[in-house]
Amino acid sequence: MFKSGLTIWYNVSNMERTLNFYTKSLGFALDFHDEERQMAMIKTNTKDCYIGFAEAETVVPVISTTVFEVEDIEQAVEQLRAQGVTFTGEIEVIPDFVKLATFSDPDGHCFELSQTLVTFE
Repeated sequence: MFKSGLTIWYNVSNMERTLNFYTKSLGFALDFHDEERQMAMIKTNTKDCYIGFAEAETVVPVISTTVFEVEDIEQAVEQLRAQGVTFTGEIEVIPDFVKLATFSDPDGHCFELSQTLVTFE
């Protein structure tokens, strides 16, 4: 019934600032931008995973967290900090399970980097 792929949509207060953050700071590719309708979509480096944006007058950050899996969390955090991404606290380690690092986009939408320490079968 479901096809492969996932798109997450967020309301944002400033499209230009948002696209700069997601393309320049996070390194994702712009896939679609309709300036007239104030909508855009970026393609993440995860196969068939996109993040879409609609500019809105009022933005309420979502309660859920989008998590990106990385190979080496220390290296990813260092690289993103160099690109201007601000992390909340230090890398959190849950022994024998996962390492996590939390950051937000310019509108306060929460994201995490995750490095899984255990192999799931």
